[in-house]
Amino acid sequence: MADQVQSKTNSSEQNRKVIRSKINKTIDRFERYPLLDVVWDQLIRRLMQRLAQVYGVTVEAQVMSKDIIRFGHYMEDLPFAGLLCVFRAEEWHDHGLVVIDGGIAEANLEFLLGGDAETSFDPEPRSATHLDRALARQLVDAVLCELADAFTAARTEIGAVDMHCERIETSPQFAAITRPQTPAFLARIQVDIGDAGRCGQIDVVLPMPMLEPIRRYLTEAYRGDQKANDLVWARHITQALLAHPLPIDAELERLTIPLDRVMRWQVGDLLPLSADANTPVELHIRDTSGHATRISGRLGAMRGNKALRLLTDAAEKFGRPFGELAAELKIDAVKIPNSMTAAGPMEPTTHPIGKPTRHASQGGQA
Repeated sequence: MADQVQSKTNSSEQNRKVIRSKINKTIDRFERYPLLDVVWDQLIRRLMQRLAQVYGVTVEAQVMSKDIIRFGHYMEDLPFAGLLCVFRAEEWHDHGLVVIDGGIAEANLEFLLGGDAETSFDPEPRSATHLDRALARQLVDAVLCELADAFTAARTEIGAVDMHCERIETSPQFAAITRPQTPAFLARIQVDIGDAGRCGQIDVVLPMPMLEPIRRYLTEAYRGDQKANDLVWARHITQALLAHPLPIDAELERLTIPLDRVMRWQVGDLLPLSADANTPVELHIRDTSGHATRISGRLGAMRGNKALRLLTDAAEKFGRPFGELAAELKIDAVKIPNSMTAAGPMEPTTHPIGKPTRHASQGGQA
């Protein structure tokens, strides 16, 4: 008899260890996605503001629980009879689920039809009508809009996501968006509308395959509010960039000359060029990656100095991002007067021994 009691005790202790191990594994798996905590917090703040504007009363919301569960287990153990809204995230090419219970559905129906916010009510279980579905879709669209913005606000690299409701079901078997064994993230949100006791739950179910395109972001630690930029530092670094000297190469013409002739060059030798005064000169602006932006210009004169009149808008395209950044930070850009006038061809000067002095540097790159 004592052996049987001891065996039952050991078996019970072993079962508890197995259950605790499964719970710990679930917690460990969830902790690997810290960005989801930020997404839920963002969703709660945005949802309270959105619903308060729609209903015209105070709305309180909080995440009651969050977990990773098997999708099939969730559908079998739905804690309430409600409306199951299947939505699609277009950029992620997969589906998710939003479930609203009868309390939220009734409160949504009453407020959108002009009900009294001060009158308390106790909704009775009933089958959903076409009007219930139509008005519930508006609520779900609001939740999905704020959910998509919450993902983008939590990590800007995720980008914009288009989430929209495809259909609303009342039977779990028609809302099976993935296999029963598929793990899914579950966030259960408690919503209190007004002061008359209107409350209910909204479940957001996101299968793991749906989040696979952004999984690398979900596993990274949250880096804080990325929109809270230090404007003083941003202006400082932008001004430093705008004042940075930028090397520019001017090319009149490229020559191909045999090596033996180059070896016989002497000071004062003349290199014949096919370019004349009307031949465009190319300016090369190279960035840190080695890419060169080419700008065409025509030789001219300004204030007694040689100059170039630009013929293309490539320089504007090259500097447009910096200009937009400077305008956003309210930094005045330097304006250079465009008073260059066209000039005639250069007149070659004479060398003391009678040879022209148009050097090789004038025929290559300057």
